[in-house]
Amino acid sequence: MKLGAVPGLIPVPDDVDPIIGRIERSAELGLDCFNVSLRTLNLDPAYLEKAANVAARRGVDLVGFGTGANFYLTGSEADREIERITGIILTARKHLGTRIVGTPSGPMLTTHRWTAGLPLPERQEILAGNLRRLADNVASAGVTIALENHCDWRGHEIARIIAKADRPNLGVQIDTGNAYSVFEDPVECARALLPYIVSSHLKDVAVTPFATGEARGARAVGVPLGAGHTDNRAIISLIAERTPGGLDIPLLIEPFYLDPGTDIPAYVDTSVAWARAEIGPYLR
Repeated sequence: MKLGAVPGLIPVPDDVDPIIGRIERSAELGLDCFNVSLRTLNLDPAYLEKAANVAARRGVDLVGFGTGANFYLTGSEADREIERITGIILTARKHLGTRIVGTPSGPMLTTHRWTAGLPLPERQEILAGNLRRLADNVASAGVTIALENHCDWRGHEIARIIAKADRPNLGVQIDTGNAYSVFEDPVECARALLPYIVSSHLKDVAVTPFATGEARGARAVGVPLGAGHTDNRAIISLIAERTPGGLDIPLLIEPFYLDPGTDIPAYVDTSVAWARAEIGPYLR
């Protein structure tokens, strides 16, 4: 397994290139993979090839994520969306080398399981159909699409969607902390997804069943790895032992969110130290 992080945890100065600078910084931190946001990616081929060369030289694998996709669209809207996303993914694959692209099912704030709309089984059918089409479009380029449990579906539901889509280059990017956002145990979520996992967002969350004070009710708070209640040791052990190719997946550290004023370098240092101490035997 390779350890890396998302862009928000690898800050660089404003005058430094946002991709190349983060690749360099990842290597300096001893990380060997990096999550590249495709939503805002500069698609100039020469630029992407320059970034790919830096990544190769520094030994940093690049994993794509976040195209801004909405896989709940239908009809001509879905056609245009899939065509748009296909173009971005194929350009990144050809010039940047990204072989895995993680994606949510749609905009998190407007398409989660509790928003008004179609019954959940019908949404799953639409989602599976659109993912199947995208997977077909990028299969010949050697790209695997990885659906993330993104504060919307529970593990067994994601597994059902992947099975419905039924494409060999469609898998799962497990987010180890997001299960709490749909009131699911993260280890049980992982168990349901084990056959399909190809990438991960490694996340820790501290849970309070009922908080008092200004923010009352059940609380799930983002914290560095090792400071919360997500049993990432158990999850990574399960993936390593039971997921096909599990020892090769990227583990990309991601916060649930970052409070204003968060000491990001300290957050990263704490998380990386935890990973090396607690799941070190699985890391390359």
